[in-house]
Amino acid sequence: MNTVQAYVTKADGDFIIVKTVNAKIKEKLIDIGFTNDIDLNEYKIITLTNEKKAETFNQLRNIEVYFSDGREWCPAEIFEYLRDKKLLIGKFTMISWAAPGKYFITTDK
Repeated sequence: MNTVQAYVTKADGDFIIVKTVNAKIKEKLIDIGFTNDIDLNEYKIITLTNEKKAETFNQLRNIEVYFSDGREWCPAEIFEYLRDKKLLIGKFTMISWAAPGKYFITTDK
């Protein structure tokens, strides 16, 4: 079973928001350019263009941050959109919930 360090909760606007589960990943997020949001476990970065969003998604994937799956324009769907636009290549890992505290980790095809 994969250990969840952090996951992208929102990416459909001009920001990417990451929720941390493991404190060890916080330094890596800060190195990418994220800043701590109001919630101590959330980090945010401004991404005004698809190119910046894709670059940030790639960096997040490289440090094993997962992308939330779920409703329309969830982070996983945005990753697929950017990949379709040839701004990203390769697979990524998704996290989805069946109930509070019960989640599934999958790698896209």
